[in-house]
Amino acid sequence: MRKDAPSFRLVNPSGGLPCVSSSFDIGRDGRGAARPLVRGGRVAGWTWEDGLADYCLLAGVLPSDLSAPRGEQAAAVFRETEGLLAEAGMTFAHVVRTWLYIDRVCEWYGEFNAARTAFFESRKVFDTFLPASTGIGSANLDGAAITAGAIAVKPKDGRVRAEIVDSPLQEPAMAYRSSFSRAAEIFWPDERLLFVSGTASIQPHSHEVAFVGDIGKQVDCTMNAVRAILESRGYGWGDVSRAIVYLKDASYLASWRSWLSSRGLPSGFAAETVCDVCRDEWLFEVELDAWKAC
Repeated sequence: MRKDAPSFRLVNPSGGLPCVSSSFDIGRDGRGAARPLVRGGRVAGWTWEDGLADYCLLAGVLPSDLSAPRGEQAAAVFRETEGLLAEAGMTFAHVVRTWLYIDRVCEWYGEFNAARTAFFESRKVFDTFLPASTGIGSANLDGAAITAGAIAVKPKDGRVRAEIVDSPLQEPAMAYRSSFSRAAEIFWPDERLLFVSGTASIQPHSHEVAFVGDIGKQVDCTMNAVRAILESRGYGWGDVSRAIVYLKDASYLASWRSWLSSRGLPSGFAAETVCDVCRDEWLFEVELDAWKAC
């Protein structure tokens, strides 16, 4: 990885599967040179443009005070994200996708959610564009309670647009006070890109955990929900351009690989790592992107 690349600097304390590196492809051919966005002497993002839109990719955004209580760090990391977006000439209204890596997530996920919702309400995010997101449990080398990332797109005209995408099989996350969209899609004149949020095993049209204690059924339930989102927008497994699987325990890798094999998908379909999913009962979570030419 380039030393000037934005990075989450995650730590995997389990001693099992390593944390992974995964690249993003949200620009287009012929884009201009990227400009770094720096915080604390470290590159926390890049911004660039093409003839259709301005773009910003952030990773490893940290709260300003790492000694502050966790809820205050959560609020601060959104303000830091907002400041970096402002340097790129954007606001939170242009954010289409976020990542929140939260240390000891199950201990304070409710407090984190409250901080996120309060920030979104104060910036009227619910009235503009509610981004897709992943909120997952992982520590970081900086010792922060949370580290964040985002993708933002600011169209220059009507040729580029973003849409919120609902899940055919799962309730909107706002139904249980979690402030993100199930998926988001960006459209250019000749291509489109779908971001599917971190997705776990939920009872259909509910917010209750499905198949508690059964990793095989949780994997199947989760992937069925993801497939339904993909197919609702005309995508299939072959259109997936990036995916990360989060396993609560390294021993669950066999169940995940078995599911892939039964569907004829390659073992390298997704990057795989051990992270704490945000409810104790959830054993598995997946996020992915899919790309298609128009």
